[in-house]
Amino acid sequence: MRESKLIPRISFKGVLVFLFILFIGMFIFPLPLSYFQLPEAVIYFISAGIASSLGIGIVLTKIDAKTEDKPYFKKRIIIALIVGFASSALMTFVFGGDVIG
Repeated sequence: MRESKLIPRISFKGVLVFLFILFIGMFIFPLPLSYFQLPEAVIYFISAGIASSLGIGIVLTKIDAKTEDKPYFKKRIIIALIVGFASSALMTFVFGGDVIG
């Protein structure tokens, strides 16, 4: 089977790096966002979105990317932002009980 060039095969190292960045980001990012007096759900949405976008971006562009994949850099960053904030919205608002439940 041919591997897609836009999304590389994700290794276990990439998954561990992503989870580590997400875990650390969820501790660091809510603190400065709490000064803006936003609702708690919005703070966690923004924090998870930023942390997961950073994690996915680093994994797709640095950890699991190959040197011949340089032309896909901008597309991978855009994918990281979209997937990061979409998954953050699902976790925070839908599965967190703010919309359903």
